[in-house]
Formats: sequence, C-alpha cells, structure tokens
Amino acid sequence: MKRNRIPLATAGLFVAWLTHDLEGLATMTDTSHTLVQQLPDSIAAPASIREHGLTTRHVATGIATIGLIIAAAAVRGYRTQGRSALYQNTLLAFGLHGLGHLAVSVLTRGCTSGVATVPVVVLFWLWATRALEEAGVPNRRSLLAAIALLAGFLAAGHVTAYVLTGNQP
Repeated sequence: MKRNRIPLATAGLFVAWLTHDLEGLATMTDTSHTLVQQLPDSIAAPASIREHGLTTRHVATGIATIGLIIAAAAVRGYRTQGRSALYQNTLLAFGLHGLGHLAVSVLTRGCTSGVATVPVVVLFWLWATRALEEAGVPNRRSLLAAIALLAGFLAAGHVTAYVLTGNQP
C-alpha cells in the first residue's frame, strides 16, 4: 500500500519556502548592497536602493508579503489534494526561482543570498512533483504560468515593501 504523500507535498511548500527565506532574511541586505552596484544604469531602481541596497525592513516586508502568497497556494494545494493549478504552478515557480539563485551566483562569481538553501528548494520541488505524479494527480503546470507567477510574486513583494517602508532602515 502506497502512503499518501500529497499532504506533505502541499503543506511542505510553505515549510520549504520558510526555510529558504529565513536564509534570505539573514543575508539579503548585505548581498543586495553588492548586487545593486553591479546593475547597469539602464535598469531603473530607486536611489535609496541604488545607494544602500535593500534595508532589513524592506527585505522582511517583502518576504512576509510573498509568504502570504505561498501560504495561500500551499493551502489551496492541500485542500485540492494537489490538483490546484495555482499550487502546481507555484511549486514550479519555487523550483525555478531556486535555479535563478544559482544563476545569479554564477553571474556574479560569488555566494549570493539564497544560494545556500537552494538544495532544499530544488530537492523539495523535485520530490513534491514526483509525489504528485505518483499519486496520479493531473498535471496542471505551465512553464509560462509559473514564470508569470514568479515575476508577479517578486514584484508584489518588492513593490509592497517599497511602498510600506520606502526602503528606510
């Protein structure tokens, strides 16, 4: 008899995200200062961010905002036994964003925020995806939808954080 891994695959999305973003909370402020110095002038960024990077308040507010979205997707996945397109595409977006952390570290030739817990992100993503497939859950994932969700989540987090904190300490 196979064990039902769907509850862990759905609720686990929030736990994996939290593990990953606790690292981000601890490291993103310092890393962002270095990264914004490397941005081309053609990329628009508020002067306070260009000069100092992201403040701890900005990072914490953005993480909390995205956390609410991830929690909603995990709950939706749990309630639908993994069948929710929102859950499945958020799971895919989570895995892709882990690969993005690796890409930033390669491009900057250094250790950047989030890269230390990327193995947690990628392993959970692969495990949860396999759990869904083995349980016979219909695949409702779309690469384009996942990329759109990822971009939307990041924008929502940063815009909300900037509006609420003005990137002030």
